[in-house]
Amino acid sequence: MPAYVALLYSIGLPEGRRLRTAEWIPVLEGLGLERPRTLFSTGNVVFEAGRLSVPALEKRLEHAYEAAFGRRVDHIVRTAATFRTLVAANPFSAETADDPAHVAVRVMRRPLADADLARFAERASPREKVAIVGGDLWLYAPEPPGKSRLIPMLSRERAGIGTIRVWNTIRRLGEMLDE
Repeated sequence: MPAYVALLYSIGLPEGRRLRTAEWIPVLEGLGLERPRTLFSTGNVVFEAGRLSVPALEKRLEHAYEAAFGRRVDHIVRTAATFRTLVAANPFSAETADDPAHVAVRVMRRPLADADLARFAERASPREKVAIVGGDLWLYAPEPPGKSRLIPMLSRERAGIGTIRVWNTIRRLGEMLDE
């Protein structure tokens, strides 16, 4: 059965509640997903499902989340193969080796074009680096987020539907696909 990774954009729940694995796993199982497992309590999910299109899975997950928790949340789904390609595509190997906590990727629902790189690069500070690989925006951002002029450009309205994950989360989700 094919494996998938789903990343939730924002999992804050009303009244300051947080999404708990114990609440989310039964919802996923109720959709007929096999072996759903989460990484942390952050909405990162690895699961298996019959051959469904990625857009169909995203819609099913979004509807189920809204029905269960009363809030619509964007889900970005990748097949195991495309997620492994994402992991292997990290363009900042030197930075990852020296400073992995400051390497991240904005995983996009619809790929960014290579031409989009210029508008992100012109906002980056001299120490920040950006790259578009496979339509996803990779960042090396050693500055605190509050000092970055790039981070505000990554909203849904400015960049499209996507979600940011740090390198260690991306790496670990890739490992979970092989467990």
